[in-house]
Amino acid sequence: MDKIPPILSYLGVGLTVGIVSALLGIGGGVLLVPALVFIWACSMHTAIGTSLAVITVTSLAAATRHHMLGNVDFALAGALAVGAVVGSFFIGAPLAEMLPGETLKKAFGVLLVVVGLRMIGLFPYLAQVLHIGGVG
Repeated sequence: MDKIPPILSYLGVGLTVGIVSALLGIGGGVLLVPALVFIWACSMHTAIGTSLAVITVTSLAAATRHHMLGNVDFALAGALAVGAVVGSFFIGAPLAEMLPGETLKKAFGVLLVVVGLRMIGLFPYLAQVLHIGGVG
């Protein structure tokens, strides 16, 4: 059996990212960065930049559809966007360029684990088991 043409794998991953991004609001980077690193062997720096380029278009499409459904708070989005643009352009991207790819990969993994544990409600449980106050 022949190998899947690269364009079909790109379209398949893109379709999956689009569905999950619009469904959960993750922007796609959670899926795209690992796909770019592990499926197509991109460097972490290239994976981050490529993912952000794709997310720009994906986010616009999903936000437009969510706006049509009445699910966008433009005042909140505008305020968050100003901070996000400043943080990403002046701090995040230059910092990413200075850090080694392995450091970025580990930071990305830790972020996913911490956010995942928080989203499923494990922090309050762990705080209770470990007798730690103020975590929630």
